[in-house]
Amino acid sequence: MCRKLIENRFWFSLRSRTKSSENLIDKNMLSKQQLAQFEEEGYLLLSGLIPQETGTKAEAAMWKMMGMESDNPDSWRHFKRPGLAGFYMEQMSTGNRIELFGVTNPDVLACCTPDYLTVLKQLASRYPEIPHCEDQRPDGIWALNQFPVSGKWKSPSPHLDGDFRDFRLDPGTFRATSLTYLTDANSHGGTTVIWPEGPQRIRKFRKKNPEFSNHVRDVRALFSEMDLGEPMEVVAKQGDVLFFHHLLPHSGTMNVGASPRFAIRYLCLCLACRKWEKKGEWNIWMP
Repeated sequence: MCRKLIENRFWFSLRSRTKSSENLIDKNMLSKQQLAQFEEEGYLLLSGLIPQETGTKAEAAMWKMMGMESDNPDSWRHFKRPGLAGFYMEQMSTGNRIELFGVTNPDVLACCTPDYLTVLKQLASRYPEIPHCEDQRPDGIWALNQFPVSGKWKSPSPHLDGDFRDFRLDPGTFRATSLTYLTDANSHGGTTVIWPEGPQRIRKFRKKNPEFSNHVRDVRALFSEMDLGEPMEVVAKQGDVLFFHHLLPHSGTMNVGASPRFAIRYLCLCLACRKWEKKGEWNIWMP
């Protein structure tokens, strides 16, 4: 009960801090407050950045690509990949998560709107020293679809993107990336948990221990000993976008809700991003 109250308090605080995103389309820029939050806390949740019609079409396309019906839970048990689909589809080992790699369906790619790209570019440009993809747009979609399971929701352990790869924290592994919600992500319904105090705690640890390893995986291994602060469950709506940088500890969670949670990240085919290889010829797009 106490944990739920803490999460709700952070959630309302988060969404109230991002209300200025309602003016984002007119200004095509983020406020100084939003930029400061991204730098210090490692994330920014922009409400309704993707238009409702675009999000609805993308969700419908996702159901169709998996051969499922949104109003028929029996159809959620097995995916039916269409012939000559041109993308990979995989049911993860947990059984309740289906991922698609290399989706080029135009209704889903439409979520990469001009406003989304403007925000991403503004955030990424703050870290010019970090190697990144030079392509201005992604080539495909990585879908992360979390289906309901029975059981008790558990708080996950944090990680950093790329902590299983041979990456180093200096100058940084990536500048800015995102998770776009094609459905609502209700509490305990396949949400993302983040540690907003984590980036500052990691920076403080590294400043205090300058001789410690620069490898991401070595810093990640100390998370259980390092106080990353209070975790926060990100509750989101269809069309919301969660942006984050390379120092944000985070984790996906199980979905004990009543409906699936669909979300997407972006992929590319360029050789420069091969270090972010994800599936087959596809890499995570890190602009």
